[in-house]
Amino acid sequence: MYHEDKIKDIDQNILYQMKDYTFDFKGDKFSLDIIEEDKEKQLFKIYHCEEGLCAYFQIPSTGPYFLKVIYDKEKYEKVYNEFLIKIFKFSIIIFFLLLFISVGFAMYSMRPMKEALYLLENFLKDLIHDLNTPATSILLNSKLLRKRGDFDEIERIELSAKSISSLYKNLEFITPNKISKDETVSLEELINEKVEILQKIYPKINFTKNMRDGIIKSNKSGVERIIDNLLTNACKYNKKNGYVYITVEKQKLVIEDTGVGIKDTKKVFQRYYKENTNGLGIGMSIVKQLCETLNIHIYIQSQIDEGTKIELVFT
Repeated sequence: MYHEDKIKDIDQNILYQMKDYTFDFKGDKFSLDIIEEDKEKQLFKIYHCEEGLCAYFQIPSTGPYFLKVIYDKEKYEKVYNEFLIKIFKFSIIIFFLLLFISVGFAMYSMRPMKEALYLLENFLKDLIHDLNTPATSILLNSKLLRKRGDFDEIERIELSAKSISSLYKNLEFITPNKISKDETVSLEELINEKVEILQKIYPKINFTKNMRDGIIKSNKSGVERIIDNLLTNACKYNKKNGYVYITVEKQKLVIEDTGVGIKDTKKVFQRYYKENTNGLGIGMSIVKQLCETLNIHIYIQSQIDEGTKIELVFT
């Protein structure tokens, strides 16, 4: 809009200079021509013609002629280019001014959010510490009670304490940045330990295992978190008397269940995404983050009411 208005101002300024020129014809800024009167041509109006800018004026005589005043095309282009350079410089100044204001305002607006995230991070650290202490205490005391007698109640206490322990371990890995990847990890060992616990929590779930060559180089705690979350979900969202199939072969782990399935596999790795009221919505997000950190490729396939298949490829 500014450009169009400015061009109109330039054209009008040249038009008035043409009018002044017709009084004394002094200078070489314009050139003249005499043409026959044309009803389509309006007097005292700028036209863009082949020669440049043209305007038509009435000749003070009785003849049917117009005086054509011409502003050379090259001169007009020079004026126009000078204007473009000015507007370009002006635009750059405005751009950087607005950029500076925008960045400053954005930083000012983000400050409360940064403080909130900082407080949340400290809260999580304190929460992890506070969860760790009672969970460890419960597990130790339950082992001491087992020496006095083996009761079903003690086993249920242990399972509950291990569930709490699994929760705080998830929170520990909620932001996995730098972790070692050179540990020798036995997938078979980790899976057997987790299945033993889940078999007690979900006695109506049937596990089928086919494992061989399950030794990899990675981070034991990180891989344990991945397996823990995937197997827990396979049981938690399974059907009654459902199945969980576990296959380990060389550098690949496949976990397949006969559960309710996932509606949107693209969103399942988003933090806090849930398709039901159970859980916190952070388990699969942690799995994805750990896979990216440990260079593990994860693939997921799912059909509603038929089940979910997750494949991990360790590199």
